Amino acid sequence: MKQLTGFTPFVALPESTAASAKKQLIETIEWLHKEGAATETNLKLLTAIVESILCSEESYSRFLKCGFDVAIELFDTNSQNWEFQESMSSPYNPRNWDEYKQLQQTRALLSTSRTVTE
Repeated sequence: MKQLTGFTPFVALPESTAASAKKQLIETIEWLHKEGAATETNLKLLTAIVESILCSEESYSRFLKCGFDVAIELFDTNSQNWEFQESMSSPYNPRNWDEYKQLQQTRALLSTSRTVTE
């Protein structure tokens, strides 16, 4: 699959990785229930995110982008009274997370490859 699409789908990951991811997913669902946020819509969105990696890397990156957009908006709202430097350097700022930086690089590569092929 990686040779065809350029990425490894979740089902092709080693069992230890899959087990760890499954454990994290179950913990996330339990947390949503505990916080009273396990609405039908939230659980459907979570299911779509989990299944998206099986479709394509591009759809998965779109889901991640949506999640990061929400995380950034919430962080910006909650830190609006912070000093600028404190806000920008905070480990709670999604812009500082490695996953966000990787997503930005992936999206840049995808947009570059679309431009080249068109």
